[in-house]
Amino acid sequence: MQSLVLTRDGLQVADTPITPLMPGDVRIEVRSVGICGTDLAIWKGDLSTPLPIILGHEIAGVVHESSVPEFTHGAMVTTEVDLACGRCWYCKNHLKHLCITKQTLGITIDGGLREYLSVPADLVHHLPDGVDIVAGTFVEPLASAIQTQVDSPVGSGEVVLVLGSGKLGLLISQIYDATGANVFLLDRNRYQLGLGKQLGLTNTINTTETDWKEAVLEATSGVGPPLVVEATGTPDGFIMALEIVRNRGTIALKSMHGNSVQINTTEIVNREIRITGTSRGPYDKALDMLSKGRIEVNRLVSKQFTLEEGAMAFEYANQPNVTKVLVNI
Repeated sequence: MQSLVLTRDGLQVADTPITPLMPGDVRIEVRSVGICGTDLAIWKGDLSTPLPIILGHEIAGVVHESSVPEFTHGAMVTTEVDLACGRCWYCKNHLKHLCITKQTLGITIDGGLREYLSVPADLVHHLPDGVDIVAGTFVEPLASAIQTQVDSPVGSGEVVLVLGSGKLGLLISQIYDATGANVFLLDRNRYQLGLGKQLGLTNTINTTETDWKEAVLEATSGVGPPLVVEATGTPDGFIMALEIVRNRGTIALKSMHGNSVQINTTEIVNREIRITGTSRGPYDKALDMLSKGRIEVNRLVSKQFTLEEGAMAFEYANQPNVTKVLVNI
């Protein structure tokens, strides 16, 4: 089969063997894979992983072959990405994504940028009516975004400041908006902030045009928001979050893509700031929101490429005004 393989010499399409279908597995004929910030970080060398590797963990496709009756040939599906041991403390306490020996598709083991992918059936989810292959590539990041809101809820009308108007920032903003929060979306990218407005997010702040601190403090009676979601994936974003979050507030971190940041821990202690992170979330809730049309994803797709154009797809995805790039197989 054809696969897009990352080696020390870069990305190249290569012929690779099809993984055998083991008992309890489903073989997915991959149709589309989204490129995310983690993929780009690995590709650029900012995040270390074993090479060579097939990247891609935002996966949608159809069942090619199944060893279990729940999944029939041709059914549209997506898959979770963490392969857990099932025996450790985390697995036994419903935290398989934190398994001590887990392997993650496209990050520690070969992922979805290939024609066929075999995974355990308990990771596979049917795409419900109204959720097509394109929307199916959003299930993994949307589930993670939902978990952010589950772990860091706010009351109706309370201000949530989302730093970063990329794919994750726009998904998270929509989720908090749907729960009644007063969402402020902050970035310096005019195009993506405009995309946020198209999605119904009225409070957008361009940091190159507006005194963002003044605007946020004015909306929060001078004390700052109770929740800041850092979705830029950069150290600067975390520093901004620390500057504006109110005392006893929460900073919810998304992926930092291998970056480190130097912070004053005394300030965190004295101001009683809570810092939390989320990496995975509930696929069933993500699929339900997509099927009911509560989250808009199609407008977030910037461009689609073929597998043969995979190297070009990564170059394109690394540009400033790009939200989500798909590689179709």
